[in-house]
Amino acid sequence: MSRSFLENKRLAYEELFAQRTLRKIRPGKLEQFSTDLCLIAHGIRSACLVDTFAVQDPINLFSHVLANLQSKSATFADVVHWYDPSSLQSFIVNSRILQAFARTLLEDNAAVTYVLLDTFPTLLNSTPTTVLDIICVMNADMLESQANVSFSFVDGLTQDNLVPLAATLIGYPVAYVPISANQTSFLSRQPLDVYEAMVVPATSCTSSSPSSNQSHTLLKFSCPCLLAETNPELFPERVTKRLQSQFRQSLFSIGSSLLVHHHVEVMDRVAL
Repeated sequence: MSRSFLENKRLAYEELFAQRTLRKIRPGKLEQFSTDLCLIAHGIRSACLVDTFAVQDPINLFSHVLANLQSKSATFADVVHWYDPSSLQSFIVNSRILQAFARTLLEDNAAVTYVLLDTFPTLLNSTPTTVLDIICVMNADMLESQANVSFSFVDGLTQDNLVPLAATLIGYPVAYVPISANQTSFLSRQPLDVYEAMVVPATSCTSSSPSSNQSHTLLKFSCPCLLAETNPELFPERVTKRLQSQFRQSLFSIGSSLLVHHHVEVMDRVAL
């Protein structure tokens, strides 16, 4: 990876390690999150879900961490924290990238493929209105309060809104949409195309099995195989090519490439 990326990753790791509330988090988890944080800061992706560790007061923690990082490196200037009080989940977001992505969603219905999780999964023709509305509110809030580094979603978001919103923010090419707030069974025993997109140093991009210390999982998502049988845009070859095209230029800027693994898997229940 480029020298600037590695330097910013070092700054992020040191800032996280200095937080008393994170002292018990394993160093490997902090390093993983530091990489995610820098991928967002460098504009590789628009957002990530904070799922490597949990803290009691995420608003205070991330406000402090991001403010300190912004004072040390301009690369972190557009990075903010979003908190959902309903699910207690946190997202790290690049405000500049999200604003541009919102325009893409409005202009291109094919930017993300939305799958309604009915008894038989079906494709939606466009981005769910609630997802667009929430992202528009996010952008408005960030423009209005540019000095803030932490924001909160409106309380009361349910899984039928939050699941596709999270997938859209994170950058999944395929986003699941539960049919209701109370749905509990998802894609049980249905064959799924599972994709794992990994960031690897450019010199390792041709390796089929990069070592763990060389690779970093950027995205991991799935799509019902049944849909790929009738929708050419969901053929594994096309999804892989789409990912490569989406990230090629931005990853090149930090001296890295994208390696995509695909396999078919059947699960008792898919966690959303």
